Amino acid sequence: MEKDTENQACPTLAGEVKQEVKAHLFHNVGFLRIDYFTLFWIFVAGCVFGLVVETVFHAIVYGGYESRAGLVWGPFSPIYGTGAVVLTVSLNRFYHSHNLVIFLIAMVVGSAIEYATSWGMEYFWGAVAWNYDGTFGSIDGRTNFAFGVMWGMLGLVWVRIVIPSLKRVFSHVDAKQALARVVTAGMSVFLVVDISVTVLALDREGQRAAGVPATTAEQKFFDEYFPDSFMQARFQNMSVYGKG
Repeated sequence: MEKDTENQACPTLAGEVKQEVKAHLFHNVGFLRIDYFTLFWIFVAGCVFGLVVETVFHAIVYGGYESRAGLVWGPFSPIYGTGAVVLTVSLNRFYHSHNLVIFLIAMVVGSAIEYATSWGMEYFWGAVAWNYDGTFGSIDGRTNFAFGVMWGMLGLVWVRIVIPSLKRVFSHVDAKQALARVVTAGMSVFLVVDISVTVLALDREGQRAAGVPATTAEQKFFDEYFPDSFMQARFQNMSVYGKG
């Protein structure tokens, strides 16, 4: 009799879990309204917040200041901005979930972003910004357990502290107002230019490392305004060996 009761309880529990997941994924509109205005400023906030956290983390663990910037201009690290957007979209419907669930999702998503970014930088430009070979839980040297935990903690801080703060800020801003549109459009253009110039500067740095001479106007421009001395000072944690 007790065994029959247990068998009945299991399907009931599984059904409750299934219903909760479906509610989160299909019927929960999420904590934040997802639109371009919201995601763009979350991206900007993530770029700045992540850069500050990484810079402080490096100073505490290794001692001394090191530029951890991800773009040629401004205090931005786009890997964290991308992570913030992806984490927001991934976790927006799970803001009522247990902290462990949020932590694990953020850990997996963040580690995947870190791995993909490392692979892409090395594949396209021959650039290595970090290498975790020999550390616990390292996956091809592109991510490891410690930084996975850091992503998980960042996800918790982001969902429990940062996003509610951003929501309060957004509640006082009308995205349809002319000023908000102008500022958002202007910042969007700036970041598109910043990212584009960074990509081209890294590409040219890789060419120089591979011994490719400057023969075009574009190559000469980047050699003059973004030489190795500038790139090495700006991206102190990055090594570029070039692509042949």
